[in-house]
Formats: sequence, C-alpha cells, structure tokens
Amino acid sequence: MQIRGIAHRGYPVKYPENTLSSFQAAIDLGFTHMELDVHLSKDGVPVVMHDDKIDRMTNGVGEIRDYTLQELKRFNVQEDEQIPTLQEALELAKDRIIVSIELKKTHLYKGIEEKVFQVIEELDMVDQVYIISFHYAALKKLRKLSNELELGPVVNRVKRSHFRQLKRINAEYFAVRFDGIKGKHIEWCQNNDVQLVAWKVNDQDEMHFIKQNPSILATTDELEKYKTVIL
Repeated sequence: MQIRGIAHRGYPVKYPENTLSSFQAAIDLGFTHMELDVHLSKDGVPVVMHDDKIDRMTNGVGEIRDYTLQELKRFNVQEDEQIPTLQEALELAKDRIIVSIELKKTHLYKGIEEKVFQVIEELDMVDQVYIISFHYAALKKLRKLSNELELGPVVNRVKRSHFRQLKRINAEYFAVRFDGIKGKHIEWCQNNDVQLVAWKVNDQDEMHFIKQNPSILATTDELEKYKTVIL
C-alpha cells in the first residue's frame, strides 16, 4: 500500500540525507513522493545536496560550486556514499516515485533552471517531477521554459501576494511551513486546484492533523512513524 506523503531528502532519520540509499528507503516504504535539493557543480552539473557547502555531509570542505563533478565524487558522504547527481537520483526514482526538486540559492548558479530542466527532459520525466523554490524568479524562468512542468513556491508564512504569484506562474503546488498553514489557506488551495504542501511534519499531533485534512500533502523525515499514523 502506498503512503501519500513526501519523504524529505529520502529517509534522513535512518540514512544520510539526499543520498541514493535514503531515496531507495523511501521507495521501499511505499511513499508516493520524495524531495531532494539541487545545486550546480563548477562544471555545471546539477548535484543533490541540501547545503551549498559540502562540510556538513562529507569528508571535504568548501562550496559545491568550487568543485567539478569529478572532484565532488571523490568525497565520501559518511562512509561509503557519494554526492549523487540529479540524473542519478531521477534514474533511481523513474516510474517508482514522484520527485519534488527544490532549487537552492539560485543566485549562486547561472543557468541552473535550464540545466535542471534539461536533465528532466532527457530522462522523459516532466510528468513525474515538480520543482519548488524560495526563489520566485527561478520559478518564472522555469515557466518560460515549459508550460507542462509543474511548479510551486516555498514559503515560511503565507502573504496575500503569494496567491498572486501562484496565479502568475500557473503554479500547481504551494509549499508552506506547517505552522504557517491556516484553514483559509487549505480552502483556497482546494478551490483553486493547487496542491498545498506542508513541511516538515515530524510530530505525531501534526501527523494526525494531516490525516484529518487529507488534501494536504505532508513532507516528513519520520517515514515509519508517519506511515503508522496515516495508515
């Protein structure tokens, strides 16, 4: 049975976040969606990591954009994993799970929108991914590249201007921090055919709220706990 929910960076409670093993765990548990974060290497390859620096997750130091892909692959994530490329992550997910791609710090990476879209197109996965970002300008660029690609802004708190932005880019998703969601936001998204996404939902009380409001698509680190509550 599938679990309607987004595996945040895979299954980071049990595996290194944003790695192939973490994504595989989410697939094995039957989640409908998984989320990952993308930056660009020095030679313009989309790679998967949350931070713009490799310090926290690898045995190296420095910014992702200062290393080529070949150089990044020499660093270890924990003991025996590497930083995956977006292509590697999507190949693992293809025909198995929907992928939420978050574009991080887009001002650091010239052409990141085009490069990410190119990977998606080459793998024929436009209908199996959607892209989110805190950076509205990046979403506008992506909408110019494709009318079919599904998009959505990420926000901490909902402002009235966000609803205008959603309309302008014909957004299909709206990712809001859990404690910023109000009943009127849920209703607006339902009435306007926009998928409301809550992040992150790790507490059992929050999970029960999601169960009572099934139109919300929740992002979680606690995959097995979430599965127990939702099912």
